Amino acid sequence: MKNETNELIQFKEEQIELIKKQIAPNANNNELKLFLYQAQRTGLDPLTRQIYCIHRSGKMTIQTSIDGFRVIAERSGEYAGQDEPIYTEENNKLISCKITVYKFRGDVRYPASVGVAYLSEYAQTTPIWNKMPRVMLAKVAEALALRKAFPQDLSGLYTGDEIADAPVKDVSPNNFFKEPEGQMKNLSNIAGEELKAGAEEQRLNKLKEALSKMQSAQEIQDYLAKKYQGKTRLEILQSMSEVNAEKAMALIAEANDDLWMDQEENENEIVVEGEANE
Repeated sequence: MKNETNELIQFKEEQIELIKKQIAPNANNNELKLFLYQAQRTGLDPLTRQIYCIHRSGKMTIQTSIDGFRVIAERSGEYAGQDEPIYTEENNKLISCKITVYKFRGDVRYPASVGVAYLSEYAQTTPIWNKMPRVMLAKVAEALALRKAFPQDLSGLYTGDEIADAPVKDVSPNNFFKEPEGQMKNLSNIAGEELKAGAEEQRLNKLKEALSKMQSAQEIQDYLAKKYQGKTRLEILQSMSEVNAEKAMALIAEANDDLWMDQEENENEIVVEGEANE
């Protein structure tokens, strides 16, 4: 299956069958199509549980974790981190949490959106919310801010933390999913590797396209050094598989070599023109 808006992830027939059996067993055909579309559009892998569907009272909800939101934002190339959570309290009681998300416009970092979550609206009656209300509320505020900042990629997606009064067994991937066994497990592993390889190939293509537009070695260096939530672009590339990381490094080296050769040719042209004038 091919997605016209995001070719980062594609599914083969056997992968779709596996998703139907293991990830979305209660989904009808239309719900499965919607779920696969969201997975393709966001570039999240259902087989590695980055995105999953939950049925409550016969209605499907597509969910992901806050880590999935961060992956989507970082993959955009525009994500520029966020501020620390700002909490509001009254009489020593937690009221709300605010988080600001930043994006890059060229080299300029600017506040793209603000997410404000109120405890009264999102608190769930679960042990983790009772134990760590600030941590959980901050995750909700971050999800709200990321969705505002990246609406094209995150619209229609929600984290389990945003859905109040949801039973624990419904929002926990560990409780929801059945662990594949035997041949299904092998197919799941193979499918996951294929999806990962496709994603990395797309990243390499984007890198090659970006490098082709660079006009100097310094511009390449600045491009690679721009920070994303404490990571540089180079570190992100090095987090790829060993083979694709080597390919990425080769693309960078080739781009630098081409710029160096272009510079030498320009210098020679200048010398020849000077001799001709003499």
